[in-house]
Amino acid sequence: MAEELNRDRRELAALAQRFGLPQTVSGADFPPSQTGAPLIVDTGVGDDSDAVIALVAAEPSLTLVSTVDEQDVCRLRRLLDLHGRTDVPVVAGDELDEAMTRVVTSTNGLVRWAGLGPATNAALVVGKPACAERLVITQAAAAAELRRDLTAARLLLTRAELPKLVRLDTVRHHGLVIATALQLPFVTLRRAHVALDESGRLVEASGGALARVSVKVDERAFLGWLSRVLG
Repeated sequence: MAEELNRDRRELAALAQRFGLPQTVSGADFPPSQTGAPLIVDTGVGDDSDAVIALVAAEPSLTLVSTVDEQDVCRLRRLLDLHGRTDVPVVAGDELDEAMTRVVTSTNGLVRWAGLGPATNAALVVGKPACAERLVITQAAAAAELRRDLTAARLLLTRAELPKLVRLDTVRHHGLVIATALQLPFVTLRRAHVALDESGRLVEASGGALARVSVKVDERAFLGWLSRVLG
């Protein structure tokens, strides 16, 4: 499965770069590839958790899985073991700091963070200078996720460098966050200055933080790809 996933990803990334499909704006350079950079997945997902874990388990660069709920550790550990990823640690709470330090010091390059649930852990890691300058943040940005920890979500916006914010209010498959972190051309992003209102809704604001915000999702293409990957 890992070989098939890598082949699909290379083909899609090449197509995206040729036509400038994802994560770009008119006249801007195509974002540099982060292929091979360590991938951290921060969970808090619902009914599609099994599919998301199955998807990321096939990703060779998956390095760490974190969660804000310590009760999820055993469940996530079982899912990863089931998919043959006994090498990937699962951490929560105080263990995240030490685990993040190990990941960041293991590479001289970028580290990818895919946040699937509330922004609690993301705000924590971008608050550490040694981590913040190396992290490429992709975060689920539906109001339901963001308002679970609104303070953390606002901290994330102010501290992260040009995060990718994937709105899932209408398309609620968290695998789209993973696909965006892998720079696959299913989600189109554009740069915008944004802030959060009191309900956790992401709104454009002239004085807000600069982020890359999803504006279009090719759900049909994504689900077809996901079906092939998961077999």
